[in-house]
Amino acid sequence: MMAASLNIVQDQLLALFLSSDTPLTREQLAAVFAAKGDGNDWEAALQGLLVDGSGPLVLREVAGAYQLHIHPRYTPWLLRLHAQGPRRLSRAVLETLAVIAYRQPITRPEIEQWRGVSLGAQVLRQLQERGWIDVVGHRDTPGRPALWATTDAFLAYFALPALGALPDLEMVQGEKAAILSPPGNAAD
Repeated sequence: MMAASLNIVQDQLLALFLSSDTPLTREQLAAVFAAKGDGNDWEAALQGLLVDGSGPLVLREVAGAYQLHIHPRYTPWLLRLHAQGPRRLSRAVLETLAVIAYRQPITRPEIEQWRGVSLGAQVLRQLQERGWIDVVGHRDTPGRPALWATTDAFLAYFALPALGALPDLEMVQGEKAAILSPPGNAAD
């Protein structure tokens, strides 16, 4: 494919990504370009966009699909524009989300066991309202408790291509221990 043609297809892909509220899958892109009769030129253009991170926008694979993100180097300007920032999450919400992400599918009593404290209904409700978790079934035990798991919206928000891209739990726990230990301690 000629460079000029590649640039045109990349521009078409960028227009598709900018117009979409959700990440686009390869199947969706193939359907759009097949309807247009352009064949597979879009695949080479997509690979070019994935590699090129020099502009203000970067294409990332999230939740098995692709989505445009603003390059992290522009964060200081975005923070000035959005001075209020997003609503902060409580420690209980973050801990619960982490337990669900690493141990899914998991029931509420199991989450409480991992966290070591009881879990307020508002914590799960807040995560569900954000679209980050959902009920994926019920455990076949008395009471049939709901099984919670993360969603594609969770992956998209945290720019993760899949759950396998989460940091290794042992590494995270090691960093936490290093942060929590006093300076000069043997755990350093």
